[in-house]
Amino acid sequence: MHSNLLFLSTLFYLILSSFSTSNLIPYQSDISILDFGRIIEENPIAILNPKSPQEISLLIQSIFSKNTKNIQVAPRGAAHSTYGQSQVLGGIIINMTLLPTFIKVEKEKEFVDVGGGDLWVDVLHETLKHGLTPRSWTDYLYLTIGGTLSVGGISGQSFKHGPQISNVLELDVITGKGEFVTCSEEKDSDLFYGVLGGFGQFGIITRARIILQSAPKLVKWVVISYKSFEQFRKDQELLINGGEVDYLEGFINLQRRNSSEDKLNDLVSYLIEFAVYYDDEDVAYKKLNHILPRLNYKESRPEITDTSYFDFLNRVRKSELELSKEGLWNVPHPWLNVFLPRSQIKRFKDLLLETIADTYTSGPIIIYPIFRNKWNPKMSAVLPQVDTEEDIIYVVSVLQSAPPTCTRGTPCLDTMLLQNQKIINIATTEPIVHNLLLPAECVMNEDREEMGAKQYMPYLQNEMQWKAHFGWKWERFQDLKRRFDPLHILAPGQRIFQKK
Repeated sequence: MHSNLLFLSTLFYLILSSFSTSNLIPYQSDISILDFGRIIEENPIAILNPKSPQEISLLIQSIFSKNTKNIQVAPRGAAHSTYGQSQVLGGIIINMTLLPTFIKVEKEKEFVDVGGGDLWVDVLHETLKHGLTPRSWTDYLYLTIGGTLSVGGISGQSFKHGPQISNVLELDVITGKGEFVTCSEEKDSDLFYGVLGGFGQFGIITRARIILQSAPKLVKWVVISYKSFEQFRKDQELLINGGEVDYLEGFINLQRRNSSEDKLNDLVSYLIEFAVYYDDEDVAYKKLNHILPRLNYKESRPEITDTSYFDFLNRVRKSELELSKEGLWNVPHPWLNVFLPRSQIKRFKDLLLETIADTYTSGPIIIYPIFRNKWNPKMSAVLPQVDTEEDIIYVVSVLQSAPPTCTRGTPCLDTMLLQNQKIINIATTEPIVHNLLLPAECVMNEDREEMGAKQYMPYLQNEMQWKAHFGWKWERFQDLKRRFDPLHILAPGQRIFQKK
């Protein structure tokens, strides 16, 4: 161990000798590099606090030109990853949030140029000054542009406008060779499509050009409760097919099962949450009066809240502040996110609830439909393969928060992680991870009937699993890696490629 650290330190100072900047500092143990998951911790040897994209380029050029073995870099934005994806063992973290803020609205052309380290909430603030807004969001706005565009960026607007990666016109990217490339659908399109949803494997996003639209002032925020899953599902699909709502997500409310006598159906209810954006109150009421009578809710009356457009989009911030006060925000988050074929959604819901009902603690369970045709298949992001006539797929996000005492290495967190792995093993086409020493009941038969799910922001551990995840896109993904990051310098925390 000591000799390995000495070797890495020597390499670091070799880089430092040809990369003159006071912004590259040795890592100290009092600097936290944990991500939002707080599950994996891998320490770097240094941190770059860049004052410009040029410093990032020079650093990578220095590493690439020396063919420096074992030195890799990980761009770190808001660090909202959950399984160490923004970390790098013995390498260099690039603190993207310290880049100068760059948000330039082109009102006439309805787009905004933004820096890769800028936060979406800041982009919202700035575009609203011009009466404009991006079309597609994530539920939580304190994330960086480069971070969400590297994975997809989804929320309740995705059924209408696609994910955030479907709303990008142009990118500035620093490749794994340290080269600056401006790319779009027309120019260097292979890099453009590859970077969008590409987990940071081909380049670091330093600028993105995002599509804008006119911003509404107000929102009718509607919540409806259901006991029937089938009716809950049908009404969600009716709403997205109708096209009148501007946002839609669904939620599973689950009470923890404390006794074997508790029937699961008695512990579960479902919520549809949708929004209608508006400037004119009469127009909004006409929409609701057309929408609500077509829904088949019976258990309760709809709850309708009027709020500003900004406050609606920033709704998770209130929960964050409340949980932070109670010491419940900076806890482990063993999250699970998947895309599912429409035909498998009830089967997956049953598997999920049966698996976690006895141990569930807190955190939203989100489930909603989106359209495949809003995603460009040229991009790196992966969706389930379904019947060509079926355009609807489902997003399921199990965003559990562990109790504060349930930290890394404790049985309670291990149980939650094993439950996630059980669900993944059954639902996806990815190979079973036998080396996790799963309990016998978690290891399914090799000829199991798979659901065809695909993980969103997956945590996989070897090339075989990633090959299965990417499917027909894998060869292209490998080719892009060979061309734009041949030494495998970038984003090693994703565990897709080994260092060359």
